[in-house]
Amino acid sequence: MQPLTSRIIVACLILASTVVLGQHSLFTGVSFEHEVTPRYGYEFEVEHRKTLGTGVDNRVLLLFAINRKVGDRVNVAPGVRLTPRYGPQDPTVLRLFTDINYKLSLGESPFSLEGRLRTQYERNINAEAGHEVAVRPRIGLVYKLLEFTEVVAEYELRYRFDRRNEVVRHRYTFGVGQKVSTRVSVEAFYRLERDANVPEPETSPTIGLYVSYVLPDRRDRDWEYRRPFGRRLLF
Repeated sequence: MQPLTSRIIVACLILASTVVLGQHSLFTGVSFEHEVTPRYGYEFEVEHRKTLGTGVDNRVLLLFAINRKVGDRVNVAPGVRLTPRYGPQDPTVLRLFTDINYKLSLGESPFSLEGRLRTQYERNINAEAGHEVAVRPRIGLVYKLLEFTEVVAEYELRYRFDRRNEVVRHRYTFGVGQKVSTRVSVEAFYRLERDANVPEPETSPTIGLYVSYVLPDRRDRDWEYRRPFGRRLLF
């Protein structure tokens, strides 16, 4: 891809992520990724979330995870996410999770299937509220639009095992990923989340924009870097 084309696509991603209407949530973040061996890698992410025009949910999230390749198409990523205290009504939240990721190319076509099964345990620190245990299966279809550009459509549901024992949320996401250089890539998405099994379900729109950076490694490699985390953990 020509450098000018790459810059145009990145500019469109940023523009699409800032032109929003109504009370959209805006997620922005940066991640740092490093593959230590052909089978192991780690990643650190920082994300900021807020509801545009209201100042509500103006929070920072910190996340760290490791990745272990267990097959040609499968890898496992356990991790921890911390959301520091924002205000009296927003205590510090700790989440422990494990992702099983799967990717399958559909022959010689530009399409591929991606799947993720996440199990998570979450609780408020220093608060009386109980914990939350959930499983979140996700499936997506990826289309390689250009050599360094891909688009993805995903569906995810969340099933809670604690007090509710039922599906509590549906999530629909459309995203675009653009590789800018060998170390930098940009991802943007538009997402709709809808509550389930409640008297008056609400639909929440979200715009997301992430930048990822591959940490430099001075050692000589005898393997190809596999970008173990693929789609961002917070995507």
